[in-house]
Parts: sequence; C-alpha cells; structure tokens
Amino acid sequence: MDSMLALQIIYTIEQLVATGGILVFLIAIIIWVAMSARDAEEIDFFKDRKNMQASKATTLSESSASDNEKPSSDINVVRVLRGGAFIGNRIRFKVKVANESEYTITDIMVHLVSYPRDALRFDGDDDAIHFSKIEPGGFRSPSFEFIPTQDCVRGEIVAGVTYIDTRGKAHTQTTRPYEIRAVCDLLIPEEITPEDFQQTVQSLHSGELVVSVDDWTPQEMYEKALVILEQANFSGVSAGVDSEEDVVTAKIEGWARGKYTDKGVGVQLLISGRSGEKGACCTIRILGEDSALVLPAIEDLRNRLTTWLCPKCRSTLQVESVKQLRKGGVVECPYCGVTIGR
Repeated sequence: MDSMLALQIIYTIEQLVATGGILVFLIAIIIWVAMSARDAEEIDFFKDRKNMQASKATTLSESSASDNEKPSSDINVVRVLRGGAFIGNRIRFKVKVANESEYTITDIMVHLVSYPRDALRFDGDDDAIHFSKIEPGGFRSPSFEFIPTQDCVRGEIVAGVTYIDTRGKAHTQTTRPYEIRAVCDLLIPEEITPEDFQQTVQSLHSGELVVSVDDWTPQEMYEKALVILEQANFSGVSAGVDSEEDVVTAKIEGWARGKYTDKGVGVQLLISGRSGEKGACCTIRILGEDSALVLPAIEDLRNRLTTWLCPKCRSTLQVESVKQLRKGGVVECPYCGVTIGR
C-alpha cells in the first residue's frame, strides 16, 4: 500500500516537472521573441538616427555651400554704359563701368573692340585701360579720343570690359555700339558771294530730302534754320522770306569747306507753309564737290532741324522737356534757365 502510494506520488511529481519544463520552455521562447523584436527595434532606431544624422550633415554641407555661393545672385550687377561727343576737332568716346553689386570687383580692363579706322585715328598710347578694383557702389569712367581723318565720319565704336568677381570668376561685357554720323562738325565756314555760289553749285554732286515738321510755323522754322546752319558751320550766303495769300516761303543758302579734304559743300533750305499755322515743309538740298559728303550731310541737317531748341540760348532741349511741351506744359531750359511754354 505504501509502495503504491509512493509510486503514485512519484508519477505526479514527474508530471508536474514535465509540465513545468514545458512552461519554462514556452516562457523562454516568449522572452527570446521579445528580445529579438527589441533588438530589431533598436537596430531600426539606430539606423533611423544614423540616417537623420547623415541627412543633417548633408543639409549643413549644402547650407555651407549655399553660403559660399551667396554672391552669385548679386555679383553680376555691373553696368557698362557708353557715350561720346565732339570736343574741338576730336571725338571723345567714354565708357562707364558701374559696380552696383555688394562686392568688390577687381582686375578691370576697358579696351576698344572696333571703330571706323578708315575715318578715325586713335589718339593715345594704349587702347586698353586697367583698374585694380571698383568698390560696391563705385564706378570708373575712362575715355578714348579719336582724330577724324575724313570730313565724313560714319561708323560705330564698341568697347569691351572684363573683370573678376569676388569668387574669382571672370566676366566679359561689351558696350552697345556708339554710332557716329557726323559731317557738319567737321566743316569750316567759308564766305562766298551769292553769284559765286550759284555758279559753283551748278557742277557739284547734289541730293535732297523733304522733311515735314508739325511743331513749328513756317516763320519759326525759318528762324530755327538760320541758327542750325550757323551751328553746323555753314557760312550764310543768302536768306529771305516771302509771304503771299497767307502762304509763307523762305530760302536759306550756306557754304562751307571740309576741314580735312578741303572739298567745298553748299546747302539750300526751302521752307513753306501757311502763315501762323503749325506745320511746315522743309526741303534740304546738299551740293558738294565730294559725293561722299552729300547723303551724310543731308541726314545730319535733318536731325538738327527736327530737334527742339531753347528760344533764348538755342541749346537742344532734353527728350522729357519736349514731351512736356508737346502736351502743352511749361519747362525750364537746363542751360540758361528760361521758362519755355505757355
């Protein structure tokens, strides 16, 4: 009896042990699975963190690069302008390099690219001018001088500009062509009698152009033409005005000689229109010993005759002033200060 009870107890204990082993085994599996999942999460966490750090480093690197390249948005704000004028018997061509960026530019060179070499001679030692630097907001304005070799100068002057920006990058710009169309500035007035004028012009090359003006009466156009011919270096030969049945007709003649070729050139201006009414017709006739002078001289006088002049000092009015006058406004001459208009 005792032995049976003992065997039964032993069997029960073995079952409990077996059951406990299974439970322990299951618990171990659960713990292993949980730890594996945690390791995976930790790996993903560290991977994500590493990627974030790499992304941040890349962003910082790109930001630094962007900071280094900041001047690129402003460095190209360098303006190149040009202009020119007759100074005595020379043509002065000027270039302006304006640094409107926030950074200093260096190693600036302004040089001539092209000009009409058959009609102009460069008067200087070097056709390239150098500057070490131009500060922000600063500018340089070098000039080049030319001496005409002909009485008729037509062509274009172009200059080039090179410089280095703050990043060490080289830039090149060229000016807009400066167009030269000059004849009258290269003439010398020469006195001649009306009889000699009529006899001389009969055998000369000639050409003419009719210009209509809407801003002046025939009388005003006549007074203006007298001033224009004097400014254009023509010596007056004859001038007169006739009026018949409210129609005004006027005629002006002038004579000059080329400064370099010594060739004579004459001009006849015929003006007509209704008396006291705006709107006049002006015929420009050029007669020259040199046929090459005829068309350029016509164009030169046409431009002069259609410009607005100050009634007191006879200076050419600026474009904005002309616009105001055409609208019926009042302007002040920038040269003599006289009030013009109503």
